[in-house]
Amino acid sequence: MDLPKHPMLIPLPDELRAERVVLRPYRPDDAAAMFAAIDESREHLRPWLPWVERHITVEDTRDFCALAAAKWLTREDLPIAICDAADGRYLGGTGLHRISWRDGTFEIGYWLRKSAEGRGYMREAVRTLTAYAFEQLGARRVAITCDERNERSRRVAEGLGFVPEGRMRNTSLDPYGRPRNTLVFALIPEDYARVRATW
Repeated sequence: MDLPKHPMLIPLPDELRAERVVLRPYRPDDAAAMFAAIDESREHLRPWLPWVERHITVEDTRDFCALAAAKWLTREDLPIAICDAADGRYLGGTGLHRISWRDGTFEIGYWLRKSAEGRGYMREAVRTLTAYAFEQLGARRVAITCDERNERSRRVAEGLGFVPEGRMRNTSLDPYGRPRNTLVFALIPEDYARVRATW
């Protein structure tokens, strides 16, 4: 697939629906549900996600939702809410980030509220988003990075067949001031064709 010359003209879906999750852009009325999910999971998320500290009030999260919607419109970044397909409950977030439309490269980030972990929601969400990137957006590379100590995040990448590409040392400091090492996983079209059959 040819890559788009004008990203803002790319038609993006209102939602991506899988068996148990729905992926969709953020809306202003997501703020309360998202804040509740972050607040429930704050201590659980803090070691891995520094942005947790920017969600102290619902207004903070409302600001995030407005910015996420704007970035979606400009195609600068594609932040996505993960919702339960059965009842619409907000489960967490994902998205296509660090986008280069020219090069066809994307990075998938993700987090899940603590009460929804261990049920395969994230694996289903990342699988759906990866397929969309390759099959609809013409991706040439889809990457996942995570702190090497974040076993849950690493298992999602490994479980979907993302190829380990390396370990970057001392990429940042964690919330406790300790150096953080980052693992890099990725798929390119040949990898995707191979692993897609195993999903």
